Amino acid sequence: MPGKRELIIATVKENVSLSVFDASTGERIAAVPVGEKNISKPHEIALSKDGTRAFVSLYGDKDYGPNTPDNRLGVVDLGEMKLLGHVDLGLYSGPHAMMTDADGKVWVSVESNRCALVIDPDSWEIERTIFLEVPGHFLAPSSDGATVYFSAKEYPVICEVDVATKQVRARIQVPVGAQAIRVSPDGTRLYVGDFHRPLLHIIDCASRQVVETVPLTGVPGWPFNSRDGDLVIVTTYDEPADRGYVELLDSGDLTRRRVIDMPAEPFHALPMRDGEDALVALANGDIARINLQKAALVPGGFSAGGTMPETLLHLPR
Repeated sequence: MPGKRELIIATVKENVSLSVFDASTGERIAAVPVGEKNISKPHEIALSKDGTRAFVSLYGDKDYGPNTPDNRLGVVDLGEMKLLGHVDLGLYSGPHAMMTDADGKVWVSVESNRCALVIDPDSWEIERTIFLEVPGHFLAPSSDGATVYFSAKEYPVICEVDVATKQVRARIQVPVGAQAIRVSPDGTRLYVGDFHRPLLHIIDCASRQVVETVPLTGVPGWPFNSRDGDLVIVTTYDEPADRGYVELLDSGDLTRRRVIDMPAEPFHALPMRDGEDALVALANGDIARINLQKAALVPGGFSAGGTMPETLLHLPR
């Protein structure tokens, strides 16, 4: 694939694929089925350390809630864009959040077992099971890679795990359960989306205390950092009104906020390499483009090829 194009990969639940798009033109370059329709929906992605493979969590037959969980990860060759097979997690089911650590090991939360697994990317064997005691759904690594945090939706606790020892180091109390979480680029703050209220909680990572709570327009889904670190980009949703938003918070003063109305519920946001725009995956199957300086929808969005795209990542160059 040409190196000059800005290529992104996305999970698309309707066609149970890992798909590749040219972010500039919207061209869909490939769509690799990794799950089974109405049985195993793809949710999140971890890239191998060498950038040649993608590991995709197959959460189950629902997006969340009462769910018949799967127990597999799809593995895709990103050069050939083909399915290499599935990692069988055995008794561990409901895989969701994923990351790759500095040693190249693949981490995945398994909600049904209240655990996180550490997997060898070459043998596909489980090397370690970390008992979280809560059904971890989202994770966020620290900027130095030494720590990973897990949130658990309905459970009012964030689990802090030491990557080196692979043990729970601390449990951080939050007011209610948490949606997705993100560590600030400087590693000092953890942004925590409230589970059912339009609030973003800010945890001081050193003291492990909530030090600020910022009001939002909708209930938060995922927070992201802009490429320059000046903005916290939060995708939010007002379910009763069926209205979606992207909320741009000034990282220096989180009370300074601009809100972009979106045409559908937003999931992941992905800042573009130019630092000016970001792509946003929408439940209706669109991948919208927003300008971060103007705080506005702009032309250049495209179709994901199916409804419910979730994760957006850059394809390694």
